[in-house]
Amino acid sequence: MASSTHDPDTKSRMVKLLAAGTEAELELLRAERKAEKRLAEAMAALASNEARLLRAQQRLQRSHELVAAAEESLRQVQERRASGPTRDQD
Repeated sequence: MASSTHDPDTKSRMVKLLAAGTEAELELLRAERKAEKRLAEAMAALASNEARLLRAQQRLQRSHELVAAAEESLRQVQERRASGPTRDQD
């Protein structure tokens, strides 16, 4: 006794399989949308953090420059002190 598509049990199984397949596809689409949203949020966070990092690197560079300038100033003052006081010419 071969089943045909006219058999009510066969039609019922086909409908159930199609419904299950459709539901599975919808779940996959929902999961994909959630993953896309997480990716967009992560990319936005990355861009924000990269901008903050750039600003911090710029502040760090300015600090290095200030320290270098202060060290040079100290070196010059120490050299002048080491050479002793200068006498004003009359």
